Amino acid sequence: MGLELEDALKKWFGYEEFRQGQRQIVQNIFEGNDVFAMLPTGSGKSLCYQLPALLKEGTAVIVSPLLALMDNQVQELKQQGIKSVTAINSFLSHEEKKEKIRELPFHKIVYLSPETLTQEWVLSRLENMNISLFAVDEAHCISQWGHEFRTHYLRLGEVRKRIGNPPCLALTATATPKVQKDIVTQLQLEKAVHFIHPIDRPNIALFVKKHTGEHDKEKNLIEWIENLPGPGMVYISSRKKAEKLAQLIREKTSKTTASYHGGLSNEDRLLIQQQFLSSSLDVICCTSAFGMGINKPDIGFVIHYQYPTNLESFIQEIGRAGRDGRQSVSLLLVSPEDGDIPALLIENEFPPKEEYLAVLDDIVNNHSCKQITEEELMHQYGMEETHARFLHFYLRFFQIIDAASILTTHNVTEIGRILENQIVKRKRVKYSQLRQMETWIHEKGCRREGLLKVFNETMNPERPAICCDECGHEPPGSETTEQKVKTIFQWNARLRHILHQ
Repeated sequence: MGLELEDALKKWFGYEEFRQGQRQIVQNIFEGNDVFAMLPTGSGKSLCYQLPALLKEGTAVIVSPLLALMDNQVQELKQQGIKSVTAINSFLSHEEKKEKIRELPFHKIVYLSPETLTQEWVLSRLENMNISLFAVDEAHCISQWGHEFRTHYLRLGEVRKRIGNPPCLALTATATPKVQKDIVTQLQLEKAVHFIHPIDRPNIALFVKKHTGEHDKEKNLIEWIENLPGPGMVYISSRKKAEKLAQLIREKTSKTTASYHGGLSNEDRLLIQQQFLSSSLDVICCTSAFGMGINKPDIGFVIHYQYPTNLESFIQEIGRAGRDGRQSVSLLLVSPEDGDIPALLIENEFPPKEEYLAVLDDIVNNHSCKQITEEELMHQYGMEETHARFLHFYLRFFQIIDAASILTTHNVTEIGRILENQIVKRKRVKYSQLRQMETWIHEKGCRREGLLKVFNETMNPERPAICCDECGHEPPGSETTEQKVKTIFQWNARLRHILHQ
């Protein structure tokens, strides 16, 4: 299509040229091809489906896992003058959802979570529309071998068929070769064009700093926050600790900060997100609930106060730094007691045996499973959201939901045994990924090379000017207070010498 793509890029987004990899992806989508693309965090993945969606006839369906990500992208597009875009999610009332569903054909781009998309009343509306593109963002969520497996993603293959089998774009920033293969299989992209770009971000320097204990780590965190060029992000595993560290930073530094986690109301999360994006906050202390798809190019550092359960999450999170191309820092703080935290996160991800057996027993005895939802599992049985999502998926998988006759042919003990085997299998994968993360933290040798090895990639011969602590480098702008005082003293002495005093 010659220069027309560049003209459209300029018209809709104001850019003179595409970033690396974007044009080929957009071209293939516009021509009706399926595409699998792995682009590093911050490389402009969203434009790869937004531009062809605006150029093609019909409505593009964008599957996105995070509500904050959807709202952020909708607001950005509307600010750019693109009004025919909407998102349907749990931020809306039932009446608002019904109204948006009626208006779907009048939009060029529609953002949906996989949980919303797989609801029958939504699917039946999409079936009668001209769907121009089916884009799956964060596509690694479809793979049980990936770091953020979401059971509803597994239904996307059948969803795509029901809405007319439109061209599919699967996008991710972090996927090992095994996960890449699983994405292609689950979405039935056997004839897709593949674009695999290196995950390395040379402008992000990698550092691991080891501490003797929690007090030592908190003290050093404050020094790093005060001295590293911001704005910045601090990742913490628990909500309570995120709030505590935000308070500590407010008390001990000159930085403005807030905490962000899944326990906040939707309104508070959106407010804090907008404050950070508009630079009203210098630092955000957050759990993994924050960051995916957040378009803030000037983040100078990402600190992990505790390490995540896998390297894929780590790479995705540090990739939020330095999107403007400037030198930035990834800093991982480690202390001896940290090892218990990721293991606890893995254990808490799955429902305990006594919980799901009790729920199954009650459901089967009362023959109440035909229409049960995830929300009912949470409200009626008090299950956590991740536990309810896991159990609901397997109830549907075993055809207990939507097939009342199956209730008399399935034994609770047998279903429980199969669920237990699934949980054991998932935990085995998770702990293997955790060991890989911990090996990277403690092994000797270039940290960048160690990360790239996980993705079957090799180091660029031209090494970054500031690579990692194992290569003998220090973070830029990381001067401690003690070093600053020493530097001032040395300059005072030098000045006295020059003036013969």
